[in-house]
Amino acid sequence: MSDSPKRNNRLVWFILLGLSLALLIGLAGYWLVSHRPWAGIDVSQYHTSPTAPSAAEGSQTLPSAETGSAPAASDSESGSASESAPSSLADNPVDFASLQAINSDVYSWIYIPMGPETGNIECPILQPRYEDDDNFYLHHDLNRDYLYAGCVYTQKANAKDYSDRVTVVYGHNMLDGTMFSNLVCFQNQQFFDTHEYFYIYTPGHILTYRIAAAIQFDTRHILNCFNFSDDRVFENWIDSYVLHPKSMIRCVREGMELSTDDKLVILSTCLEHGASRYLIQGVLISDETTK
Repeated sequence: MSDSPKRNNRLVWFILLGLSLALLIGLAGYWLVSHRPWAGIDVSQYHTSPTAPSAAEGSQTLPSAETGSAPAASDSESGSASESAPSSLADNPVDFASLQAINSDVYSWIYIPMGPETGNIECPILQPRYEDDDNFYLHHDLNRDYLYAGCVYTQKANAKDYSDRVTVVYGHNMLDGTMFSNLVCFQNQQFFDTHEYFYIYTPGHILTYRIAAAIQFDTRHILNCFNFSDDRVFENWIDSYVLHPKSMIRCVREGMELSTDDKLVILSTCLEHGASRYLIQGVLISDETTK
């Protein structure tokens, strides 16, 4: 009879252990569901494996942003689009019709080739609707349901045709390596030197950007704090944050020349648990027309 209390205590202990394990498993399952990108939607089915765009008659080069040659550049020296209609157009690798059938807020797609060891960044870019909060997609998925990981997105201050002087594209730095987390690889100088381009696809266009700088930045809201319509403000940004950044964490593409005629896309993600931002700044060097 003396062993009965001990057996009862062990039984209670095992029951409590089982309940604790079940709770931990449930919490882990909830975290995975609430954090996984795209809420289980396989976005890879909406595009073919893109490669660096080849030269095409329908492409427009922008030589002021580039001293060398770009993979998508045409032979045009004037930098203007051909006056005659192109005889052939490149295929657009993104199925925008299917994506927009899921959510009409999808308006472009970003492709950042980073190599097999790191893993490419390939995902849709969304912009919230008029009635939505500007950061709606910070924590909402492609189906507009709550999702901690959110989507890659721009705010309503930016035009959807990338015609603004500066377009800021936001994405989470996720612990599981998804979304924009791999952007931090550009902190490595060798990686930065050997990965020069990223691409944005829109219906009818392939936009090629050459990465000019990768820097650590503070938490200021760029589009709210800098009036880029002012030439002097834009010139100061180019000089202080692109060509000659003062950031302690920085990589800069040597030999690039920028002017107020150039257009930047800034890819922004968090560093130091949100205490600062990491910015990858690409300069538009080619606009290729697609089917």
